[in-house]
Amino acid sequence: MSLPLALILIVGMIGFGGAAGVAQASQFNPPGLDGYSLTDEHDADGDGDGVKETHVQQYFNSDGDSIYSMTTNGHLWAWSLETKGESTSGPQNYVIRDSDCDGVFDEVYSLEDKYYLPDCVK
Repeated sequence: MSLPLALILIVGMIGFGGAAGVAQASQFNPPGLDGYSLTDEHDADGDGDGVKETHVQQYFNSDGDSIYSMTTNGHLWAWSLETKGESTSGPQNYVIRDSDCDGVFDEVYSLEDKYYLPDCVK
């Protein structure tokens, strides 16, 4: 199994995995990309099966903050935001996930939480 996504986001490597984290359910808005530039795109394993089915886009701003988006089978299912200088568990650092592919980001995780690609995009 590959490394947990939270670690991946912190060090900027590829791969996903680990057990599902504890999500807080509600409706969350994706982070704004104003002031951010696309700096990397790559495919990664979103469910730990060894197949790189998830397209990851990485954005940075001039402060060193980063945003990632995750898309599988044409469905954008997660966004993450990590602000430089903040604790990775702070309110400005999170992952939001569309758990049922309805276009609503209905789960939020800290960057330390582990989570998988939702079943609906497999």
